[in-house]
Amino acid sequence: MTINQNLRDLRQLSGMTQEEVANRVGLTRQAISGYESGRTQPDLDMLEKLAALYGTDISGILYGRSAEQRKLRAVRVAAVVTLAAVLLLTLCRSGLLLFMNTVFPVGELGTMTEAAEQVINVRFALLRASELSGGLAQLFSAVGCLIMGVLLTGLRRLPPARGRALFLLVFAAGSLACALLPAAFDSIYSTADYLLPLLGTATPVILLAVYVIALCLYRKRRTVK
Repeated sequence: MTINQNLRDLRQLSGMTQEEVANRVGLTRQAISGYESGRTQPDLDMLEKLAALYGTDISGILYGRSAEQRKLRAVRVAAVVTLAAVLLLTLCRSGLLLFMNTVFPVGELGTMTEAAEQVINVRFALLRASELSGGLAQLFSAVGCLIMGVLLTGLRRLPPARGRALFLLVFAAGSLACALLPAAFDSIYSTADYLLPLLGTATPVILLAVYVIALCLYRKRRTVK
């Protein structure tokens, strides 16, 4: 992790805005923004001030070694791995269905010939592979969201709402694209055949989002008390 990323993570974990940090260390908000974007680098004296403000040491800024930073990185890794795995497996499932209906279509069958039987056997094999891909996508979604839920519970402060919203947006848009694009070229299966399996991968994500909202409300209520 870079210094600017560590500074941004530490500030977000502290719950302070750039303006608040600037006021505490005697700088402008633009200066803090420059540190967090990597445009400028703080000197040693400023590193010490920021480390004291964030409740860490200089190594926490330079290398991101604090427990909270490690937990936050773990959440990000889990989110990226879950997202990549689910989208890839969803695309694989949809691609196999399109390949099956495009290359091995079955029309009206009269007498069962050897060639027709071979086509049917290939279709069954591709269909099983497609179902396996869909099942793995649901498994990755469930396990990944469970891991993220546990990790988020252990964080003193949750990641910014913008980051959480971005994850949901990419998940929804990516899943729909992986399903709808192949469906557009399939003349045999309907769009619903491609979209219905998304319910299995979307449900854990929706439950995770609801849990995070509930966790935010609970912590705010406890803070007020």
